[in-house]
Amino acid sequence: MIQTFDRLILKSCSIGTDHAHLCRFIVKEFKISPEKADFIVRNPPAVLGDFSTPEQLDLARQYLYQMDVECDVVKVVKDRRLPFAINPRHLKSISKEFSKTLRACVETAMFYVTVEPGDESFYIRSLLGRQDEIEDAFRYSDSVVVVDDVTFILLGFASDREGSDVVFDKIVYCIETYIHRDAVVSIGLAVMPEDGKSFYDLMSVAKKNMVTFKNDLSGVHKKSEASLPDKESSQKKSTSLSDIQIFSLCFNMARGKFYNELTELPPDVLWGALSKISISDQKKFFLKLPHDSPLTPYLAEKIKNQSDESDIRTARKTVRRVINKMQLLENLKDRKDNRKKVISLLNQVESIFTMPSIALQVYQVASNPNSEIEDIVNNIVLDPSLTIKILKIVNSPFYGLSEKISSIKEAVVMLGRDEIINMAFGLSLSRSFLDADLKGVMDPEIIWQHSMETALIAKYICRDMPQFKNLGIFTAGLLHDLGKAYLVENFSELYITIISQGNEHGLLTSALEQEVLGIDHGGIGKLIGDNWNLPDSLVHAVAFHHQPSAALKYSPFAAVIGFADYAAHMVNARQNKDNIDHAQINRIKKLLKVDHMIAMKKLFPDFNNEFIEQIFDKSANILKDNRHLFNIS
Repeated sequence: MIQTFDRLILKSCSIGTDHAHLCRFIVKEFKISPEKADFIVRNPPAVLGDFSTPEQLDLARQYLYQMDVECDVVKVVKDRRLPFAINPRHLKSISKEFSKTLRACVETAMFYVTVEPGDESFYIRSLLGRQDEIEDAFRYSDSVVVVDDVTFILLGFASDREGSDVVFDKIVYCIETYIHRDAVVSIGLAVMPEDGKSFYDLMSVAKKNMVTFKNDLSGVHKKSEASLPDKESSQKKSTSLSDIQIFSLCFNMARGKFYNELTELPPDVLWGALSKISISDQKKFFLKLPHDSPLTPYLAEKIKNQSDESDIRTARKTVRRVINKMQLLENLKDRKDNRKKVISLLNQVESIFTMPSIALQVYQVASNPNSEIEDIVNNIVLDPSLTIKILKIVNSPFYGLSEKISSIKEAVVMLGRDEIINMAFGLSLSRSFLDADLKGVMDPEIIWQHSMETALIAKYICRDMPQFKNLGIFTAGLLHDLGKAYLVENFSELYITIISQGNEHGLLTSALEQEVLGIDHGGIGKLIGDNWNLPDSLVHAVAFHHQPSAALKYSPFAAVIGFADYAAHMVNARQNKDNIDHAQINRIKKLLKVDHMIAMKKLFPDFNNEFIEQIFDKSANILKDNRHLFNIS
């Protein structure tokens, strides 16, 4: 699998009064030691990190820009066949050199070189920016490609295996002269075309042939085969976690009960730990907070200003105690095993809900811009049940049509092609989870009712928002809990545990799904949607209605579905207040997170508690007037 990332490179910076602040930022954001951060700032250029999303990259660049730091951004690709990420331009350059070799009918030696400190008493200056010095150490016909801080590739044109010893010595001399005299140099050799005709083939051979050059105490070079680190010592090292590792593990992996434990810490202790991790990870934790949490304004100010941490010793001690109490490390193993079972089953095509044939036919019509009204009508009327459902909805008070519609053709004329197609598509797809075997754990009728309520409220919210017109808002509302039905049908015993823990501790089902299974019903819905080849807008709305910022391009759309889900639950809770206690109301309130509030305020500038209450009132009337639609499953 090949992945593309944006590599952020610190190019230059002035060392002044913000030096300590800059170092602290680099430590937190890129998870390196304070000493290494100080070295990088004093000795640019250097790679800071690789980013998978534009949002993370922009956040880091914004902070660095404010501190008068000049950075470069380059694209890199990561391929499992390579031990490093590399600029695509460099891959192209290497391929050109190999092409010359084949045309000239000669051999070319490829040297894969890595450099590291001989001990912990010093750091190595990055190889970036040292391209000219390294090239000067070799023949004019040879090519050097500096890959990153510690790696370069040397292509010895018309060189063979027999002459490689001379080049080995040149490489070691070059590193000692231009980088550091006590550096450890590891070199892997492969020869083209003898060992392969592609870069990947040669890299595979070069990795196996790695030898290491380093100085002993008397300054004499020793060459040895590269060896794997001692397993026992690496295990010992992994158990001795740094503060940053502890806090990162804690806040990134906290779900369900464990997340609640953290939010109940004293605010200054919580910030003492949060302040040690990257800003992007701070924001992820912050966005999961319930919108009315008393922590929200406190952490918003701290994250914005990156206030200095409080008593770090207390934070460290407290977080360690919480980790031990919640048995986080043991639970992570169980979570990993459960996730593996879930994903393994999802990868078996026959285990995924099958898209109903009528839904596929409707989708094909929708995808064809030349389709006529008759094409739409003919596909829908093939399914009498679907026809009845559509006509019931079209004639409901929700649409408020003055005349009763008696045919699908009239419905298309009155409401438009796209409206009826989206309705037909959503209703036919929903049959998949209505037909699931829920083993008595859930009532299919209750799932259907909530899905329909969410769809109607979402459509009402977006009634004057043309940007959502063709994204399938009704379908997204109907399918948002699709993953729940799949989990209950296939992992009923685990799901019973999730439901009981949610009731006992007042926790959200999605948070406990993450804690127990390592994936929530939104993630399951995404995998099913991808399998059905649904449009990205639908897939992302279903997948991220509980965390809209993760939907990136479709974040506002996912936020609307998430808010409609919350509104449907709240309206029902208020209408049945005699049967619902205060704890259940508080649990429902947790559905609306800071993440949703931020996205909804971008859509509605006056989105506040008063605005929300108005939506609740209108939604209550909509659901009351259209109650008859909830029995059409």
